Amino acid sequence: PRDVGLGALPAELRAAVRALVGDLDAFCTALGLREESFAVGALSRVVAAELASYAPARNRRRTATNKASVIFVDRTLDLAGAVGHHGDNLAEKILSVLPNLPGHKIDVMVSTVELTALQATDEACSIIAPGCLAQPNDPAAKALWESFMNLKQKEAVMEARRHLVEAASRENLPIKMSMGRVTPEQLSSYIQLFRNNLKALDNHCGLLQLVLATVQTLKHPQTSKWDNFLAFERLLLQ
Repeated sequence: PRDVGLGALPAELRAAVRALVGDLDAFCTALGLREESFAVGALSRVVAAELASYAPARNRRRTATNKASVIFVDRTLDLAGAVGHHGDNLAEKILSVLPNLPGHKIDVMVSTVELTALQATDEACSIIAPGCLAQPNDPAAKALWESFMNLKQKEAVMEARRHLVEAASRENLPIKMSMGRVTPEQLSSYIQLFRNNLKALDNHCGLLQLVLATVQTLKHPQTSKWDNFLAFERLLLQ
């Protein structure tokens, strides 16, 4: 409501508003400002009103020489972006669906079982010797991760295939470049070419981990849900 005042707020929020007003007054004092406040939103009006009636601020405005306009804006809808599925971005999906790497906040575990002779039929089994996204010593992997962050998913997946084909060609592996849509199965078949070549594995270990992360993300059941949510959000915004 438009007439909400500081007294209508919970005690913790009242204390936060008063602390903010005190900080704003200190900031204006340091700059010698005589501010004129404007507000958009209920909470912003409370903050602006408190600053206007704050005794030290009133005293400051009597003597300050520099004029300034201060606009307070409620940013409640910023939360909508944080919980949205608006990004057609492969890096965002990888970080969202793959399990966190223990001890890290912004890296994930990538199963490397496809590069071994192990047979893991149980998808719920623990990841043995997981790979990760951070590959600072592999220029090709770093370039591919940049593509994951900056390109749309379709383009990023095509970049993954291109990097994989180029790596296989440099190692003289029997790879056949196919055009058209890139599928997780196609990427997996390319990865299999590296499995029995230890030298190729060592040379392109970082790149292979990123492509494996791509395959596992595209196959993850959460990815299809993500795409459904994204389609629904786009429909709502039309």
